[in-house]
Amino acid sequence: MIQRVRWQWWVMAWLPLAASCGSDEPTVEGGGDQDVAAPDSGGEGSDGRSAEDGDDADDGSTSASPFECRPDGIAAPYPAGSPYVGVHANAQNNDLVACTSASDYEPAWHALQGYAIAQPNTFSPDGRTLYVSSSAGPDDGCTIHAVDIASGELRWCLSEEGALGGSVTADADGNLFATIGSGVLSLTADGEERWRRVWLFEDGSAGGPTGLHLHPLGHVAVATGTGEIALLDRSDGSVVASLSVYDEVGLPRTERPGLTVDLEPLLPPAVIEDFVDTFGTVDQLLAIFAGVGSQWTDNTVGIAPDGTLYGIGTGPTAEQGALVQVRVTGSAGAPVLEPGWIAVFNNSSASSPSISPDGRFVKITDGNSTGGLLAPSTVDARALIFDIEACDANTDVETSAERCGPVFELPLLSGPALGAAPILDDGEHYLWEVQFADLFNTTVPDLIRYNGTTEVWRLDLPDDAVWSSVLTVTNNHIIGTMTRFTASGENLLTIALPATASSELVVVDRATGAVVTRQPTTDDSTSTVTIGPDGSLYVTQLGLLTGFAIDTRITGGVMRFSPVGE
Repeated sequence: MIQRVRWQWWVMAWLPLAASCGSDEPTVEGGGDQDVAAPDSGGEGSDGRSAEDGDDADDGSTSASPFECRPDGIAAPYPAGSPYVGVHANAQNNDLVACTSASDYEPAWHALQGYAIAQPNTFSPDGRTLYVSSSAGPDDGCTIHAVDIASGELRWCLSEEGALGGSVTADADGNLFATIGSGVLSLTADGEERWRRVWLFEDGSAGGPTGLHLHPLGHVAVATGTGEIALLDRSDGSVVASLSVYDEVGLPRTERPGLTVDLEPLLPPAVIEDFVDTFGTVDQLLAIFAGVGSQWTDNTVGIAPDGTLYGIGTGPTAEQGALVQVRVTGSAGAPVLEPGWIAVFNNSSASSPSISPDGRFVKITDGNSTGGLLAPSTVDARALIFDIEACDANTDVETSAERCGPVFELPLLSGPALGAAPILDDGEHYLWEVQFADLFNTTVPDLIRYNGTTEVWRLDLPDDAVWSSVLTVTNNHIIGTMTRFTASGENLLTIALPATASSELVVVDRATGAVVTRQPTTDDSTSTVTIGPDGSLYVTQLGLLTGFAIDTRITGGVMRFSPVGE
């Protein structure tokens, strides 16, 4: 049995990765922690890194367009004006990119085909390079890539096991930070290793974080599988402050059983072949939907505007989850982490905590479990929104100062949420509905906008499609992918498998819920569509839903769509 199972539905970092590296040509379409130090410089090393000739060449073809996207208020140590700086767009995990996006796009290039990408790409401070993590791919084993934005050509790549689960984050100096299976890796802009920090369980298995963010004090913030919430020094990876959710918050060391099903005899041969070609295995595939084993968390830490940390993981019992608040005091040179309150909820969550830009609300969803996977309509699943100030002052519905209760909650109509959804200022938030066990359900709306508990609009996607990615919110749009399926007549357990899957980039008017534009993509994103400094959209493709379609193969990669003048 695999020791480490990623239970976010779009994160499959448990997949074995190869150990070599190569290049890719784009298609133009129009328990304890251990410290392992590495030098900051040096030539091609034993990590299998490769680079193409002319790494440093750049024609600067990222000229300003009417849709230039360089939001104000991006605080150091992030690059100023960078529109997409990490998982869920920012350290608050609220998926907001505060610029005006175009209403029409055309395809530019499709790079890294054959690689499955589970998390959003990010950008260099100068906006000329795209960074992305992936599965090992068909031949070369690279899992971290730097791609030229103008051409889609590969600059360099390297192989690190477990990189699929997180995004590559750049700081204002151009240094890179990525989560790998065992911990955090820092690279130079040229892909040379600076340092790595490793977390291991007592049996030696990996217990690192899934994602990371940069803290306003200048450090790398993580929540690990071993139950540590920590700040790391960006220069050398040393732990400058840490807190154990077990020893200092008081949560017990619970273990949630995953879904132990031998899928090989149940899946059609074409589906098995597709997943093996893309990911290397189908073992424990459905366990990512159902729960975790020994991991405390498989979500990304959230950081409120005031620097307070929020982690999410297992709760007081195996049937509960917990949102943990950690207060940060002291100075940048000597920060101190102190336990705040916790919020307890049903089962587990596939959503990282989302914090509103004004720091007033934090949002999660619950109900993820084996039952939620196989029969989602039978599970009590909810979106929970907490008023941070009320919980801090103990004026919320929980009488205990150590516990926080939601200021409002909403039932999820089709079952547990299989990905995070944002909370914004003034209680504006969104829910998107799709269930792996019920892909042909057209009775439940695909996307709903709420203000508090008041429904503003709901969207039923055209052509019986389902929403198939996390949301990206701009000043005027909601952006993601949608996928349509045809029935095959074959089942996996109680789940009807599709024969074909066809996906599209979709842009929705944020004010009205109307579909603004559509563009074909080769796969479902399942992750997040990002927006670049020039206003282009980048669709990272995991193909998780596509892979279950018997007659449709996973393509993977990242597709760039350029804005069309209006």
